[in-house]
Amino acid sequence: MYHVLVVEDELLIRDAVVEMVHQLEGFKVTGEAESCEEGWRLLRELWPTVLITDIQLPDHDGLELIQRIRSEKLPVVAIIISGHDRFHYAQNAIRLNVSEYLLKPISEQELHSALTRSVSRLESIADSNRLLREIQCFIDEMQNNGSVELFGQADRLLSTIAHQRGLEQGVKLSYLRIFLGKLVEVVKVIHPELPEADIPEHGSDHQVKQVFHEVLHEWIRHYPQFVNNNMRLVIKRACEYIQTHLQEELGLKQMSDYCNLSPSYFGVLFKQYTGKSFVNYVNQTRMEQAMELLRQSDMKIYEVAEEVGFASLPYFNRVFKTVTSMTPNEYRKGLGL
Repeated sequence: MYHVLVVEDELLIRDAVVEMVHQLEGFKVTGEAESCEEGWRLLRELWPTVLITDIQLPDHDGLELIQRIRSEKLPVVAIIISGHDRFHYAQNAIRLNVSEYLLKPISEQELHSALTRSVSRLESIADSNRLLREIQCFIDEMQNNGSVELFGQADRLLSTIAHQRGLEQGVKLSYLRIFLGKLVEVVKVIHPELPEADIPEHGSDHQVKQVFHEVLHEWIRHYPQFVNNNMRLVIKRACEYIQTHLQEELGLKQMSDYCNLSPSYFGVLFKQYTGKSFVNYVNQTRMEQAMELLRQSDMKIYEVAEEVGFASLPYFNRVFKTVTSMTPNEYRKGLGL
């Protein structure tokens, strides 16, 4: 199954693209974003193999997002959808090795054909993508593992990167820096004074391992103190705010401002405390409220969607099915209502 991230600020178009992708066997949308920055954050958290992005986004254009992907040598196939048939856009897309350049309005057949033509490229990046997912899994599970497990898993990942067949040295270095960057970001949440760390460009495997071990030692030293400190109260207050403001827009930037933290710091801290990413936590909370409304009221589905903060019924239906494995109608019928 190939995972797809859709970045499009126009909700109706995004809904249509997501639905088109879901109609093609072997592809699944695992993330949606409406801006370049949100797309970049989700891309580095979900690690999809396909990016479908509009060129014109509220903060930057989609080409900048693809430029970042190429700079970090990430294994992602990029497909552009654009409302403008402009030569310089297409020229830059070719320079960035974009797989397809589709003009709006796009049809389901056009998008399916573009995705199907990309399969051979997707197969060639599958191992690299799996490696990045394993790195993410290690980061997400750090608080659940003891020191022996942490060092053992980190060493195995470093060995896998070093000996991965078909990876150029520059790509290996990029993946090591992605791994280290994520590790440092997490440790800085509990130990803000952690000094910056970097991978020596021509360092030996032993030198690379030493860099990671030093950062992990700081995690092991400071995590027990973090579990009981005041930052937990900050995230608890954020969770309480989410519970009482489900009808409102709840974005990472808005909530980090509410907590007087930077978005990246808040995002890592939130995940450490709740075990879920901010987006997944908000969606889970909204779905729990939606299920309660479906059980205890005769509200129509679109009314329930609006009540829990969804402006788009198709998007509500998608999130509901992702969380509960059934549609709202199926859930209600299962209750005999």
